[in-house]
Amino acid sequence: MLRRIKRTRRYISHMPTSSKSLLWNARLLLVERATEDAKACAEWYATLLGDPAIELAHDVWQVRGKERWMLFRTGTPKTVPMVVFAFPTVEQWGAFRNYLQVAGQTVHPVAPNLAAVLGENAFGLRDPDHRMIVFCVEPPRVESDRIALPARMQHFVCASTQTIAMMEFYRDVLGFIESDRVVDNDGDLSSAFLRSDAEHHSFAVFRAPQPGPDHHAYEVPNWNGIRDWADHCGDLEIPLWWGPGRHGVGNNLFFMIEDPDGYKVEFSAELEIMTEEQPFREWPHGPRALNLWGNAWMRS
Repeated sequence: MLRRIKRTRRYISHMPTSSKSLLWNARLLLVERATEDAKACAEWYATLLGDPAIELAHDVWQVRGKERWMLFRTGTPKTVPMVVFAFPTVEQWGAFRNYLQVAGQTVHPVAPNLAAVLGENAFGLRDPDHRMIVFCVEPPRVESDRIALPARMQHFVCASTQTIAMMEFYRDVLGFIESDRVVDNDGDLSSAFLRSDAEHHSFAVFRAPQPGPDHHAYEVPNWNGIRDWADHCGDLEIPLWWGPGRHGVGNNLFFMIEDPDGYKVEFSAELEIMTEEQPFREWPHGPRALNLWGNAWMRS
């Protein structure tokens, strides 16, 4: 408790822009990866996660397990063309879609092959970096006889040259709630972390020389889960790329690995829990915002 109190004195607090978000309780459901060899990349993730790789259409593969889901298709390596967030009910999904339409946002129906996977209640729109953000109603969870370590798909992070525009789109248009921001010595935005439920962030953006995906993360049950996943990666001869460490922003234990394209994958435990009304905090740009225990991956 003492350590947490000392840390909070380093922030500047602000109130959130609204007390109620139509987005609240939407969760990251699916991440789509584009790569040169969709089958090979899907099989790598299937081995890592212990979930089956299934070809859904020509050169479109799925790796899906309990509380985690990825699609793979041929395209520009190391990219994430689409992420999908899911609402718990069709009523909340419909209210959110109507809100966006009344606000003048262009929402797109998803392609029939994607609707066949996600269900008929799905639409998408593009963020300032032209990534497709899809919203759907959470489909029934899959059950499997496979023995796999627990890890829930939890957040997606991107890199951008326009962090303010990205933050304003996700916060002011879509209704994500800002949890923390990191600013440099000139007061410019270095990164922003936003939540769509009680967990500290389900989306974040980092300033970088060029736009693109940064990583996605799986939340594991506890600290022992971090150990178990690190042991599992060791058994597969997948080296830990960063960590174990502890993020300052989010307060979670973590480590990261790289997939065959060099795209980053994070395993996280005990991410900070926040209320819907809790104000965001401001951190100075520096390594301790990213890792309280040691070296940091500095994007800018």
